[in-house]
Amino acid sequence: MVGYLDIPLAFSDILDKKELRRIDLNRSIHNMIHLITITTYNEVKHDPSFGTEIWKYDFENVYNIHSLKDEFKKSILSSIRNNEKRLINVSIDLQIEQIEIRTIVQGKRVKTQIKLFIDGVIDKTNEPFNHLETFFIGPLSY
Repeated sequence: MVGYLDIPLAFSDILDKKELRRIDLNRSIHNMIHLITITTYNEVKHDPSFGTEIWKYDFENVYNIHSLKDEFKKSILSSIRNNEKRLINVSIDLQIEQIEIRTIVQGKRVKTQIKLFIDGVIDKTNEPFNHLETFFIGPLSY
C-alpha cells in the first residue's frame, strides 16, 4: 500500500499543486525512526518528548562508552515506543566505536560512530521490520 508521504516534502510541488511523492508503510516507518534519531528533545515545539538524547553529547568527548550506550538505548527505545506506534516488539542493538577518518584539511580525525540496529514487527501487517542507522557524533560530523 502506497499511501504515506515521503520526506523531505517537495514544497515546490505543494505550491504548484502537484501530487506529492507517496511511499509504503515500511519506508514510512524507516523515515519516522530517522526523524526520531536526528531530533533532539525539545526541538519539536508541540511535542518536547519527541527525539533522543544523542545530540546532547554531540560536542562531548566520550570517555565511558558503556554508560553512554545504555543511556542512548534507553532514550531511543522509549522515543520509538512513544512516537512510532505502528511498530511493536521493538528491540535495539547499539554499537559505539571510535574510528579514524581521513580529512583533506587535518589529515586524520577520530570520530565517535554510532550504529543503531532496530528490529520489530509492523503491527498492521505482522511483518518483521529491520532498520539500520549509522551516524557520527562530534563537531562537523554530519
